Amino acid sequence: MDATAVKDVVERQPFRPFAVRLSDGRQYTFRTPRDLGAPRSYREIFRFGDSEWVLIDVENIMEIVEP
Repeated sequence: MDATAVKDVVERQPFRPFAVRLSDGRQYTFRTPRDLGAPRSYREIFRFGDSEWVLIDVENIMEIVEP
């Protein structure tokens, strides 16, 4: 997926929950802005959980899912 498309969803105001579906079938949900981190380039994003974090390469995102 294009980094610009991800940036547009992440930076919406007000923040709205969304999920990303990856090429391997995994899906990560971002319910609050605190669940997410990203460098300015948005070539990767971080999903912060309660006790772990995941680095997601934006090229592996197949779909952005919005409720």
